[in-house]
Amino acid sequence: MISGSKRKRSLGDNLDCVREAARLKETPGEKDSDEMDTSDDGSVDRISQFPDHVIHHILSHLRNVNDAIRTSVLSKRWRELWYSYSVLIFDERKFAAKIGHEDSSNKGMMFRDYVSNSLLTSNAKNLQIRKLVLHMTSFDLLEDAPCLELWLNIAIYRNIKELDLHVGIKNGECYTLPQTVFSSKTLTGIRLSGCKLGTCNNIKLPYLQKLYLRKIPLVENFIQNLISCCHSVEDLRIIKCSGLKHLHVSNLIRLKRAEIHHCIQLKKVEISAPNLDTFWYCGKKTSPCKVSLEGCTSLKRLTLEHPQVTRDFCENQFSNFPLLEKLDLSMSNNKSRFIIISNPHLEKFTLKGCKKLGIVLVEAPNLLSFECKGETMPWVEIHPFGLTQAKLSFVPKSEPRVVGYGDKIWIRMKSFIQKFNRERFKLVLYSNKSIVIHEDLNNVILPPVPDLGCEIINSSACIDDALNSLLRKLHPVTLSIISPTDSKFPKLVYEMMKNKDKDPICCIYSTSKNKCWRHLLKDVNFEDLNDVKFEDIEVSEDSRTSTWYNWLKTEYTTLECQITNLRLCWNSHEHDMET
Repeated sequence: MISGSKRKRSLGDNLDCVREAARLKETPGEKDSDEMDTSDDGSVDRISQFPDHVIHHILSHLRNVNDAIRTSVLSKRWRELWYSYSVLIFDERKFAAKIGHEDSSNKGMMFRDYVSNSLLTSNAKNLQIRKLVLHMTSFDLLEDAPCLELWLNIAIYRNIKELDLHVGIKNGECYTLPQTVFSSKTLTGIRLSGCKLGTCNNIKLPYLQKLYLRKIPLVENFIQNLISCCHSVEDLRIIKCSGLKHLHVSNLIRLKRAEIHHCIQLKKVEISAPNLDTFWYCGKKTSPCKVSLEGCTSLKRLTLEHPQVTRDFCENQFSNFPLLEKLDLSMSNNKSRFIIISNPHLEKFTLKGCKKLGIVLVEAPNLLSFECKGETMPWVEIHPFGLTQAKLSFVPKSEPRVVGYGDKIWIRMKSFIQKFNRERFKLVLYSNKSIVIHEDLNNVILPPVPDLGCEIINSSACIDDALNSLLRKLHPVTLSIISPTDSKFPKLVYEMMKNKDKDPICCIYSTSKNKCWRHLLKDVNFEDLNDVKFEDIEVSEDSRTSTWYNWLKTEYTTLECQITNLRLCWNSHEHDMET
């Protein structure tokens, strides 16, 4: 499978992997395969009795090549199967980084030799190439095209299953994929970026399940022909491709997921796929595109960002998806002041960027989660009201203003919050520099800040999840907790933030420039609001922090509740470490 994971992976060079496998294979004192059928305590070693295709399937799901190598210690049979399981990964960026500044003028030639030698070695040993990942950043059409064609032909000849090819465009010249790629009887996944597809009329990809195209100039007739000839495709993604004005998909019975992102020339998308489970369209505000999903009766997850969506579309289309569970809708070009969303199975609804929208009526008896973000908040009515969580965040873009008493956003947020059961929910209010957690919905007062956001979560839910999400994006100076006078909740929050491991497991796959908030938080301490000097805050930090402190003291000290204030200190180099 072609992974779409966003995590960075630490992948060893392919040659090092092969050498390591060979070294393990030659380790003295190894047991015979017959001996490995039983363990030291006499129990049967069933893991070594798996069929070859099952073991290969297990290897394909491991996080990286190094993890696959480690399985070779399980038994001699696993070593032999790893040796025949070939996942070749060639990334010119990582290759160049390892060479350093030495021989910088010959990096391109050295990379070509490295790839050629590796593939020719695999070919000489008659090894099947299960997956080939090839990322070339400094592609030269004259020098690299013949080599690339040779590499691809070797991979096709060796019954490749998955191809991930990224070719950097130089001087506006694109590499044209050889026709042999389109006649492979073994390919199950293709991911292409930065190359041309050519004009092949003899397309035979009977087992292709995943097709990802990125930054590719498309000829409309060819892409329609390609799609129509790949009847086994389950996952189709077209991202930042040019030349495509109309996309029509109607013959992919097995299609489960489709994504269309930032194809700015695209004017119309028509998909009719009875088994489509997930559809995501992301366009530009300045170039709206009509989207038609008639016949997609199995749709469960739908994301539409800046499409040409009308009020009639909302009222008529969404009710045609009887299994729809998740809807993400961004309607920046919508001129309607009122929309109705109606669906019997909808569980999660996200509404973004609808600055002209005044009223939203949601008729969804199973709706549990609602999120709204943008420049303003519409009046939201949900029938019946059974939400277990909600997120509201608003940042005015036209002109900075304080969200306070009498403001439209403030009034509508207040009205929305009051619909929740006061005892069963927690409220998290936040801005750039401050966070306030209400243990319940009693005594809720909204702070006068321009970038106000809030999250409403069920009291039984873990507060860690909400805080982890916020602290990953924000590094506030203060975290305040409003709770009943006898509550132990503030202490639990303090201990959760204070007791952090030196090497949190959440960052096990992170790099030094991609650490979570637990690495960046230097210290957290209790703070008495009466001891805060506002004049010092305004000089050393943001004046909003002073406003926030003043608001806490003015609004809450007269109420029957306890205010717990935590002062957060962050590492000074936090910005260098963030993604």
